[in-house]
Amino acid sequence: MLTLTRDEMFSHILRCGVIDALPEHQKDWFDDTMLYLADRYEDLTKEELDQLRVLGERFSRPVQRNPEAATGAA
Repeated sequence: MLTLTRDEMFSHILRCGVIDALPEHQKDWFDDTMLYLADRYEDLTKEELDQLRVLGERFSRPVQRNPEAATGAA
């Protein structure tokens, strides 16, 4: 069930524009979304919900490219 919940959360992140939101708006969005997911998936433990939040927050961060890796320099 954790995989299903994770996929649903990732889908919501993409649809709701969370990636482009300001950090304080992302926090509010995650606070509300985690409450929603806890109600929707009552069998999830607090630890599983915490893991989902960490995954979602990581997924929402912009990609940071290493300039050396992009140019192929060693």
